[in-house]
Amino acid sequence: MLKITLALPAFIAFSTLPAQAADFSPAEICKAAISVEMGRPTKSMKTESSSPYPVIYYKRPDGDSFKYRCQVSETRVVWSTFLTDTGEWGRWRKQYSEGDALTTYAVKNSMLTISNDQSGDQTFKSKDF
Repeated sequence: MLKITLALPAFIAFSTLPAQAADFSPAEICKAAISVEMGRPTKSMKTESSSPYPVIYYKRPDGDSFKYRCQVSETRVVWSTFLTDTGEWGRWRKQYSEGDALTTYAVKNSMLTISNDQSGDQTFKSKDF
């Protein structure tokens, strides 16, 4: 008998989404989380790629651009930003004891609610994307 063992990463970006989250893509959940964290409208954000993590970006009216990627799990969103000065991705924002905001999400009745322990809660509909 042949036995096959697979090693899977501890954090899988897309396969851990609950069934009710199907109303919103991982990229939309990422946009909503960044919207709450940064105070930017979701419609101003574009999706650059969605694999292995959603990468979204936006440009402010003053010309400055910002790019983020998100790990979207069953109930949490963890993000990092692209550092243009070094050309590298910054750290994942999950050091809660050091001041990073804890961001969770829930989907109910086709509405996405992002809860950020520092910025509060905000609810989104599919038309917001």
